[in-house]
Amino acid sequence: MFPPPPLHLSDDDTHGFSRYIKRRDWLMARCDGPIVLMAPKLGPNQSHAWAHCYQPVYQDSYFLYLSGINQTGIAMVLDPQTKHHHLFLPSHNPDAIFWNGDYFSHGDPRSHEFLTALGFNAIHCITSFKATLNAIGSGRTWHLNMESTGKKLRQNESFYLKKSMAQTFKKSFKFKNISALSWTQRLTHDDTAIDCITLAAQKTSAAFHATIGRTYDSEVALAGQLIGSLLTETPFGLAFSPIVAGNKNAAILHYTNNSARLESSDLVLLDFGLRWKTMCTDISRTIPAGGRYTDLQRRLMGIVIDTQLETIANVKPGITFNELNAIAWNALESHLDASFLSKGGRMKRPYTKQPHNIGHFLGIQVHDGDANRTYKDQPIPDRSIITIEPGLYGEFEFNGDAIHCGIRIEDNLYVSQQGTTNLTAAIPKRCDDIEAMYK
Repeated sequence: MFPPPPLHLSDDDTHGFSRYIKRRDWLMARCDGPIVLMAPKLGPNQSHAWAHCYQPVYQDSYFLYLSGINQTGIAMVLDPQTKHHHLFLPSHNPDAIFWNGDYFSHGDPRSHEFLTALGFNAIHCITSFKATLNAIGSGRTWHLNMESTGKKLRQNESFYLKKSMAQTFKKSFKFKNISALSWTQRLTHDDTAIDCITLAAQKTSAAFHATIGRTYDSEVALAGQLIGSLLTETPFGLAFSPIVAGNKNAAILHYTNNSARLESSDLVLLDFGLRWKTMCTDISRTIPAGGRYTDLQRRLMGIVIDTQLETIANVKPGITFNELNAIAWNALESHLDASFLSKGGRMKRPYTKQPHNIGHFLGIQVHDGDANRTYKDQPIPDRSIITIEPGLYGEFEFNGDAIHCGIRIEDNLYVSQQGTTNLTAAIPKRCDDIEAMYK
């Protein structure tokens, strides 16, 4: 079978040829010069053998979105003027196939046949990449996908390509950043993608049900079972490294050590997801390590769950994340006062009101739509997928019971004019429903 999965990803049974061509044509119609996209040069363990991690899909997300090709060390040039879809590949090497398996290569008839059907009408060896750029010519406006971290550009393959092209073309070099355009294209999803993430949510639910219902004496034991259950459901890997955090570790928002001991009275925050073909899930649940919530834990859980349900009720096309943030964190403070503080509860939090954003876009990568959240004041479009994830973190005391913990409840929502659908509703979150899984 060529290409072997996951060398090429598609959400349907036809390799997505027409969908990927349509996406590239959409981009070319909005650019007045050649578009250059780079894949990462190396995968997780290709520069240092000891730096291995299991990540079957390791591709720049926009490159993946436009082609489905899951291979490092390649490049793409789209030229609106000539209508050429250029693809640059390593040369065919039987020895490399013997050691590492099949890959897309220049000079391999199977690769050329498949990639031609995928709409690439100019397939080159990667060694001719710079010469081809030179031949396309100076004096044109180049379009590069430049990612940013705050106000600074991320020093990835596109960053260094821009520096190289500026040196080559000198004063004639002109470029536009298509980053914002790339996010805009990816924020809405067709029926095929919606079907894909719906199945991904079902698989994520199956993994959760296979994990919960037994007790664990350590984060590592729980993490091992959860990760194993997720990987049982998909050959495409995890959406991200899961968080499995007991008590005060859950108050560290990006905790990933997953190695502490667990006591039966601990509260454990789980943040996890898988990739099914091109789509990712991202779910958070907070469970009792021993199978039963204490009265204090149940009270705090109710505050977060009620906040989430109230926020979800306001999700619709046209609302902004800024508006949802205001709704959510005002609701949480109101529930916190009514159900906890006014009844004698005490707390200490490392923040005043909003510990993080209420959600983000979801799709071909976990934080889609720009990780810097520049979209927060823009209307959420029809046919988008978002997360809603209120959280409560800190030290809490009520009626002599105390806990230092973090609680987060996160679901994945399909937002459309026909209504909002909770894709992950089958994953229990209420205390009674979670406790029932241990019986």
